[in-house]
Amino acid sequence: MKKERMVQPRKKLKIALMLCLSLSLVGQIMRAGIPGQATAEQKTPADQPSSSLVPVETNSTTLVEEAAKWNGRKVIFTGEAVGEGMVRGLKCWIHVNDDAYMWKNIEEGAKLGGYNSGQAIWVDAGSAGKITYYGNYLHEGDIVKVTGTFNSVCRDHGGDMDIHADTLEIVRIGHPVGHVINYRRAVLGLILLGLAGILFWIRSIARRYRT
Repeated sequence: MKKERMVQPRKKLKIALMLCLSLSLVGQIMRAGIPGQATAEQKTPADQPSSSLVPVETNSTTLVEEAAKWNGRKVIFTGEAVGEGMVRGLKCWIHVNDDAYMWKNIEEGAKLGGYNSGQAIWVDAGSAGKITYYGNYLHEGDIVKVTGTFNSVCRDHGGDMDIHADTLEIVRIGHPVGHVINYRRAVLGLILLGLAGILFWIRSIARRYRT
């Protein structure tokens, strides 16, 4: 009888320990999440609003300085279409500048703000056809908003940096640019040209006398 009484408490103790261990394991599983499933606190990359899936607005300076970080990510890029569109079958190359002169040129009052900067865009030829003006000496280009995938080293285009556009939206249509002649500078230029001619003539005469 004594042995049976001793055995029963031991069995109860073992059962209690097993229950505690089971409850502890269940708690850890609930905290960590069931393998293969995402909890509210722990989401898989596909469930998160990942920058590779959700377009993020950026600029050319950031893309150049942090090219590896942005490679393969969806981006929104806004700037002035410049130069000309180069059609390649159903696709087209355009260049979009987002520098200090994208909204207005110096003739229209833009302050000097460094050099030109932008990105090459690979877009459907039909979308590129919506562009009315490309920026050049005689025109202010259309402002376009491009959504697409940034490639720091594009495998399809010889390792160049570019954006493969999914969509192209015209933000503002460009316009012709009028250039006002600065007569004061023109007169000053003519005077300097005349002085240079006189100095050249004097130097030529001096050489003749020396010989």
